[in-house]
Amino acid sequence: MLYSAKWRFLIFAACLLPASPLLAGELALPQPSPGSAFRNLAGKVALADRLARYDFATITLSQLIADYETSYRESALEQHSKRKAQYKLARWRRESRAFIDQLKAQLAGIDQQSHIEIAVDQTGSLMLFIDNIPIVISGPEIGKVGQMEQRVVERFCALHDCAQYRDTDPQPEKPENRPAPQRVRGNWLLQSHQGAIYTTGDGLGFVFRSLENRAEKQARCEAVAQDLRMLVARLKEAQRAGYAIDWERLTLATLHDGITRQVVINSSGDYLNLNLTVLGNQLDLEEPLFDWVQNRVADEPASIVITNAERLLPGTAQE
Repeated sequence: MLYSAKWRFLIFAACLLPASPLLAGELALPQPSPGSAFRNLAGKVALADRLARYDFATITLSQLIADYETSYRESALEQHSKRKAQYKLARWRRESRAFIDQLKAQLAGIDQQSHIEIAVDQTGSLMLFIDNIPIVISGPEIGKVGQMEQRVVERFCALHDCAQYRDTDPQPEKPENRPAPQRVRGNWLLQSHQGAIYTTGDGLGFVFRSLENRAEKQARCEAVAQDLRMLVARLKEAQRAGYAIDWERLTLATLHDGITRQVVINSSGDYLNLNLTVLGNQLDLEEPLFDWVQNRVADEPASIVITNAERLLPGTAQE
């Protein structure tokens, strides 16, 4: 989370805590998690000796810094035409730079005599406490948190014999095989004096003036539907992982490569990177598409009709 409100709250709260941050009912030791070598390792190291906790803390902090530095550098290449998006990017970069500098200061201040604890808060977030200062362990990009965690495991296990940490696999884990959203083929309907409409089973309708080049139009409709389903699936994943979605602040921007769409989901700067075909290119995420996505994320019925769907075809300027 990029200098999130949650992180700032935890830093403020740390100033009010007594000597031990492990308060009953608020924080606990990490528990084993099936398939998560990182959380299993954290739970074991939390009970290990001072040296193991020191190495875990310094490796985790240095990896956090590296990942945030990468995101910060990449953000300098982004180009936004809308003033609102430019303002958000500038604010994001300022806050990210401040967060990185604070992480670096904390890393520089650690030594083997530092009081280091590892815990989870009431939301399940894994946290480091370094001399009673809390740090939420969360990388900048939601979809790559697992990669960051795996690098920490690999680096730690290069220094320590991880066989002693039961349930922790020192070997690299295979990347998560995220299932692709199910493809649902739609149907064509002819309408008197209103052209043709392509409809899908999940409530999407695309109105064309005619059936000319039907195969191309159908392929484009299915590409739009697949983009929307992918967005819904990833937003649901983010919610399940504990990330808040602020629908009033959700924005979609195209990164410098012209392909990757970055979806910022809240005021904390948490984001998803998606390879979308049409969204953000020929089609903006606006009403009624926005309402459809919001309803589908909530598992509620949703249906919309996109008029003048010819504008979705390649080489057609968006109206």
